[in-house]
Amino acid sequence: MKILIKTLSAVLLVPTINACTLQETPDSTNPGDITITAQTVQEHAATSVPETKTTLSGEEGLETHWVEDSDQIGIYSPQAKATSDGTPVANPAKNLAFTARTSAKNSGFSGTMFWGSEDAHHFYAYYPYNSAYEGDQTTVPISLPPAQTQSAAGNTDHIGALDYMVATPLTVTPPGAVNFTFNHVFAMIEFQITGSGNLTQINLVGADPLACSGTIDLSQTPSTNTYAITTASTSNDISLTLNESVTLSETAASIYMMVLPGLQTQSMQIAIKTDGTWKVMDKDALMVEEPFTRGHADRGFLRGQKYVVSLDSESEGWSPAFEDIRDGNIYQYVTIGDQVWMAGNLAYLPGVVGPATGSEDTGLGASAFYYVYGYDGTSVAAAKATSNYAAYGALYNWTAALSACPDGWHLPSDAEWTQLETYLANNGYNYDGSTGPVSGSGVRDKIAKSLASEIGWSTSDVEGSPGNTEDYVEYINKSGFTALPGGMRYSDGLFYNIGNDGFWWSTTESSSNIVWYRLLRYNYSNVSRYQNEKANGLSVRCLRD
Repeated sequence: MKILIKTLSAVLLVPTINACTLQETPDSTNPGDITITAQTVQEHAATSVPETKTTLSGEEGLETHWVEDSDQIGIYSPQAKATSDGTPVANPAKNLAFTARTSAKNSGFSGTMFWGSEDAHHFYAYYPYNSAYEGDQTTVPISLPPAQTQSAAGNTDHIGALDYMVATPLTVTPPGAVNFTFNHVFAMIEFQITGSGNLTQINLVGADPLACSGTIDLSQTPSTNTYAITTASTSNDISLTLNESVTLSETAASIYMMVLPGLQTQSMQIAIKTDGTWKVMDKDALMVEEPFTRGHADRGFLRGQKYVVSLDSESEGWSPAFEDIRDGNIYQYVTIGDQVWMAGNLAYLPGVVGPATGSEDTGLGASAFYYVYGYDGTSVAAAKATSNYAAYGALYNWTAALSACPDGWHLPSDAEWTQLETYLANNGYNYDGSTGPVSGSGVRDKIAKSLASEIGWSTSDVEGSPGNTEDYVEYINKSGFTALPGGMRYSDGLFYNIGNDGFWWSTTESSSNIVWYRLLRYNYSNVSRYQNEKANGLSVRCLRD
């Protein structure tokens, strides 16, 4: 399918298809054939402008043009027939291909099915056609890949294969007209990027799924917000690579990405790669006007909508980042004093086990174990698809933690943690907003709020604690460290306290089976230094060599 961008008064045009049938009167011995013709019809839908530096609005429209002898839709009718052999149920019209006859907004579609009886017929259709599928209309395969490719800036040739559409179900009594209306399943983002440097890639990461594979039931009536999809896998991370890099300038370069609609319960991370270097920015998704199924408006994407995100590669708000070449994860980093820290929990996950398996088991004391909070399986893909992995990263026993950091980075020692605390105590923001040396009960007191992320923590009334986000929100994360409460995998084989506590390993042993670690609690205003068993699963924060 060819997607054309042109200037229009509305942000979104929803492509629909009127399929007018030319059929003969049904006959019990010679059923009439059903020949599909179709034209696209545009419907207008508006979007709103969010209160964020990322502008999710615009004046561009999306228009669908069929491509002759290329675009195919799949059609089902349990009551209709694929052949005219006179047998009522032997050849049901199941996943029959109908092909566009002209390259235009209005096109005829070639294909044949036959009325099966004079009773009412139900019709279902989808695009693009999947010739390999042999099932019925209730479990049609659907996929939106997390790795997308665009040939060059401003080119939309890749969108047709990604823009999955489903027709509103129809009930028709022969020989009535069969008029399909197709609905978008996914949403589209157009990144309009200005600045400087050679742009080659853009990433979008959310706390909730942005891509998926699975099945869709064509018989469902579409909601305003989303189609129900039975997912086999999901991804919270979408990347789009340009086959031909674009040199950024004052004229915006347009990059087009398809995303899964739905809630985005936390801020999203946008990353761009220019001249081989990554930089990232956190942004909120659009506050949608229509309520989701939870019954209230929230941030996220609505199906069938196109959003325009304006970015300037030279503007304030970007943070430096690097890519872990082992798995493609992108991490912000921040300089605090003389140290350079990863500004997020490590998410490297070469394997995964449930919490009941650990190095405290006989004979496994020196083995590396990787966990994802709340996950009790062994599939890395399934573990990465969880919201806990997207928000908090992975958990590691100490053996795994020692070698988990990427090249050029390392697990900090107890002394290096103390160096961070001492610097923040003498130079950082105190819980009351003042700067300078901290007085009182020690160098680790009253700097927790300067370390903690603005999101992800349970709430607390304690002054200066990470969970106190109302009166002292302006002092949260002043250091840029972005501490996250990923919880832990405990020695009893259970997960413990996600959202309340953040635990981070050091390299420094206290005894043969005990290691020093750091703890931030949602309702305490200090950073704690404690000891933990090597078999437990804690978060990892890497320090640059």
